[in-house]
Amino acid sequence: MKNKNLTKHAFTVSREQRQTNTGHPGKVIWFTGLSGSGKSTIANAVDEVLNGRGLKTYILDGDNIRMGLNGDLGFSPEDRKENIRRIANVAKLFADSGTIVLTAFISPYEEDRQMAREIIGDDYVEVFVDTPLDECEKRDPKGLYKKARAGEIKGFTGIDAPYEEPTNAEVKLNNLSIEGAIEYIVNYLEHKNALSNIREVNNLDKRKTISFDFDGVIHRYSKRFQGLENAYDPPMTGAPEALKQLHSDGYIIKILSSRPAHVIRQWLIKYDLDQYITEVSNFKFPATIYVDDRAMFFDAKKPNFKSIIKQIYDKTMQNA
Repeated sequence: MKNKNLTKHAFTVSREQRQTNTGHPGKVIWFTGLSGSGKSTIANAVDEVLNGRGLKTYILDGDNIRMGLNGDLGFSPEDRKENIRRIANVAKLFADSGTIVLTAFISPYEEDRQMAREIIGDDYVEVFVDTPLDECEKRDPKGLYKKARAGEIKGFTGIDAPYEEPTNAEVKLNNLSIEGAIEYIVNYLEHKNALSNIREVNNLDKRKTISFDFDGVIHRYSKRFQGLENAYDPPMTGAPEALKQLHSDGYIIKILSSRPAHVIRQWLIKYDLDQYITEVSNFKFPATIYVDDRAMFFDAKKPNFKSIIKQIYDKTMQNA
C-alpha cells in the first residue's frame, strides 16, 4: 500500500542534462530466458563492447542481486514478482541517469515482464534469449538442473515451474554465437539511435582528425572475421610509417572498429603503434577524413599509404 504522505522531489539537474554528459540516452536492455540460456554471458559481452565505445553502462545480474538487494526473497511466484518489481525500479533509476543498464533475469512470467515494461517505460528493450530447455539442461553451468531433476530444488523454472515465452520481445536471439548476438543487439540499438555519443568538437580539432578503420586498413585482416577478441594479423604494409608521419605532422589519429577497445589497444602496444593513436572507438566521430576499405581513400586490394597521405594533406589544406 502506497504511503499518501510521500512527495516526489523535483531535482535541478534534468535527465536531458545527464544524457548530454554521457552523450547517449539511458536504456534498459532486459535479458530474459531459461537458466543456462546465456543471458549473463551475452549481457556481459554486450556490456564490454558498449563500454569499450565509451558509453556509460552497468549490469544487473539475477544471482548478484539476490545476494544483496533481494537477499530476502525466495522463488515463489509472489517473491519472483517482487524480485522483478524491485529490479525494474532500480533499472529505471539507472536509465534516468543516462546509463545503459543490462539486466539478466530469468523473469519467467509474462505478467511480471509486462510490469517491468510499464515501470521502465520507453527505455525498456526486451531481449529473449531463446535457448531450448534441452540445450540449457545440457549446459547446466551451475549444476542446478541436475539438482532440480533429483528433487533437491523445488520450483525450478523449466522443470517444475513454468517459463512463459515472450510474445512481444524487441529482440529474439535464437541459435546465435556470442559474436552474432552482440552484432544483432548492437545493430538494433544503433537503428533506434540509442547509442549516439558523438559530441561537439573544436573545429580546429575536427580539421586535424583522421579516422582509420581497423580491420582491412590498419590490421591486415587476411582471414577476415575470426571473433571480436582475435586481432590475429600484423599491420598492413606501410601502415606504421603512415601513422608515424601523420602523428609527427600534428594530426589527431583515431581508430574506428566494432572490436572491444582493449583488444585493439593490446594490438597497438604489441606493434608499438599506441603512441600514435589518440582514441579507439566503436562510434563514428567527427573527423576530416574517414579512411576505410570501402572509401575513396583506401583500396584494400592495392593499399598505397603514400597515396592516402597525399589525399589527406590535400583534403585538410582545402578545409584550412
